[in-house]
Amino acid sequence: MTNEFGLFVNLDYAHKSQDECAQIWHCIMEVLLDYGFLFQKRAFVIHTEKNRDQISLDVRHLFDVIQLEQPNFYSFIVDCYILNLEGCNDLTLPDTSDTIEVEDISLDDLNIIGVDYDLLFKKNNTR
Repeated sequence: MTNEFGLFVNLDYAHKSQDECAQIWHCIMEVLLDYGFLFQKRAFVIHTEKNRDQISLDVRHLFDVIQLEQPNFYSFIVDCYILNLEGCNDLTLPDTSDTIEVEDISLDDLNIIGVDYDLLFKKNNTR
């Protein structure tokens, strides 16, 4: 069974320089894309057979590798969390919870309830 996870990373732009954050972001992006994540919208997304705990351990290991190359790497991260994206709702899509149910009604049903209608092509029309 394939799982879909989203990894969200927020850097400390309020207290760190934009150039330093850009450099850290580039490192994160490179390492996670090499691992198999895709960057979609504002999350790193991966489809995997692994569970959340296994992916979390892998991401921690990848971040530890970055820490070896970028001193104070973890001080740049404000938030970092992983979510199982199965069942998550994209709130940018239209709300379909109150959709109109459409019922197929035959012409016989319309006749029975007395609804007037006009057919484009009548039975004896030769068009």
